[in-house]
Amino acid sequence: MLKINISDWKEFKISDLFDFERPKTRRTSDYQEGSVPYVASGSINNGISRYCQPQEEEKLEKGNCITVSPIDASSFYQEKDFLGRGGAGSAIFILRNDHLNLKNGLFLSTLIRVCLSSKVAYNDQINNDMLSESKIIMPVDSKGNPDWIYMDKYISNELSKAEKNIQILSDFI
Repeated sequence: MLKINISDWKEFKISDLFDFERPKTRRTSDYQEGSVPYVASGSINNGISRYCQPQEEEKLEKGNCITVSPIDASSFYQEKDFLGRGGAGSAIFILRNDHLNLKNGLFLSTLIRVCLSSKVAYNDQINNDMLSESKIIMPVDSKGNPDWIYMDKYISNELSKAEKNIQILSDFI
């Protein structure tokens, strides 16, 4: 596996990069089966615990964001609108930035997970202060700002390699 050279990357506070939100109080038991992802604090399946039918006139959380579990720092890019688990201490965090897209969202959600996972245990969940003060190391452009283009290109390259590997495997089937 090729290692990424991070020697010229820069540290950023998460609160300097993202606006934070928390979903309104919701319990999965209040919903019928449907087609809208219900994103909770799970560590697999993009945090989606099931698919639900929203309540009448209920506003969904807008996609194009990163969700973070306060329990284990599982972080996922959410491309589409969803119902977020809110209310109790295990309510997810929603991170927003105007530069966010699918590719850099995948890149950043991994950085956030790596950064935060060593700081939490089940009895010491992530809170607003911990998330706000936490720092991640990111690639930067020539002006010292986050290098959104590098992140896009890196993920594009990784996706291309994965597609080639899938094609090679499917040729054997």
